[in-house]
Amino acid sequence: MALRAIILAAGRGTRLHPFTENCPKCLTELGGISLVQRQIETLRASNITDITIVTGYRDEMLAFPEIQTIKNEDWAATNMVESLFCAEQCFGDDLIISYGDIVYEQYILHTLLSSPHEISIIVDKAWKNYWSMRFDDPLDDAESLRTNNNGHITDIGNPVTNIADIQAQYIGLMRFKGNGVNLLRQAKKQLGETKRSWMNKRPLQQAYMTDLIMELILLGYDVNSVPIEGGWIEIDTVQDFDLATRMLADGHVTLKNYKESKS
Repeated sequence: MALRAIILAAGRGTRLHPFTENCPKCLTELGGISLVQRQIETLRASNITDITIVTGYRDEMLAFPEIQTIKNEDWAATNMVESLFCAEQCFGDDLIISYGDIVYEQYILHTLLSSPHEISIIVDKAWKNYWSMRFDDPLDDAESLRTNNNGHITDIGNPVTNIADIQAQYIGLMRFKGNGVNLLRQAKKQLGETKRSWMNKRPLQQAYMTDLIMELILLGYDVNSVPIEGGWIEIDTVQDFDLATRMLADGHVTLKNYKESKS
């Protein structure tokens, strides 16, 4: 199976203003290297060269050598699921999907690639430490994520009031292969056919990826968690950027693995 990667990078990232005043969120530079460039190099270091970026805001700025781009023309009114399916023709039979506002160490990608399952979702079991640095109250932003004894995710992406409902945290990195790609398509077709609680908060075209993952679960498909412990960063706000800069400076997280793997 040919392994492909799709990076979802259509959004502007208004909470990152002024960094995103004139460029897409994924072009925010961390340590002098943009978030999306870091992802590209990490993927390439694992010999993943078939890479597509789903663009939107200021799409003309996301031109990289040997990287395909597909624009979500309706990026301002839609969310991750619609962006992903703008690139459906690129799915193939083995697919890595990543959010454009994260960066991760090489070991996380290797962990994902080692998963034997048709549907594999990276989850951070050490999330509390990172969230406590990002937020005064970790529950302000964290979402539900529970697994059963087989490691299958049973609940994801829902609001929580009890920290016990969070066994790990979703980071926005996943893999679908073989029949898992077909199940992803089936879940997308089914999305909206049955009333779900998230539809009281946002319209179908603004469905989150966690909504789609939860649809897979509710349809009875095995959605496997792939646990990690730290080693990644999300840049969603100016505060996230400041924290990430400090984390790189003090060695709390290392994002140079892709360079080391080339030597």
